[in-house]
Amino acid sequence: MMLYPQKINARKTNFIIRMAILISFAVGIGLVFINRFTTPDIKWAGYCNAGIVYVWVTVLYALNKNVNIASHLFIQMVALSALCVYFDIRLGFQAWSINLAIPMIVIIINITMMILSIASYKNYMRYAFFQLLIVLVSLVPIFLVYEHLVNDKTLSIVASGISGFNLLMSLIFHFKDIKEEVIRKFHI
Repeated sequence: MMLYPQKINARKTNFIIRMAILISFAVGIGLVFINRFTTPDIKWAGYCNAGIVYVWVTVLYALNKNVNIASHLFIQMVALSALCVYFDIRLGFQAWSINLAIPMIVIIINITMMILSIASYKNYMRYAFFQLLIVLVSLVPIFLVYEHLVNDKTLSIVASGISGFNLLMSLIFHFKDIKEEVIRKFHI
């Protein structure tokens, strides 16, 4: 009796992934045809296909062997925010994506990064660059408030406040690591 599953070789794995992507593509086309012939006045296939694309972005990024948790969080933040904005636009833009979804995503990702930096205090160097990227993208809610695109500013201000607090804590506890990572990445 085996305790661990047998490892599949890389060629088989690549073949399985390509087949799954091909099947997903066929399903997406099938959904468009089903949508067009059954309920042409309701464009639901676009939502399904956006979900399929989001899943594949997430899966392909997660399958990359050199991915650290912080980079995965950054990709999730960007991809999920884009998916929410897409859905909001397709549903007639009620602004729920910029009033609620993006600020909540920013809050969750920043709290997760805060926990990650506390839990892996000695390995923070691996997360420093993505911490800075997350903080930069977390400024989007404040930009939306500044441009008067947000109806209820509370959640956006809270999200940016948490992001700022996260950056402040990172600078206080990991300034040397962040400085070294910025110098290494940008060749300063």
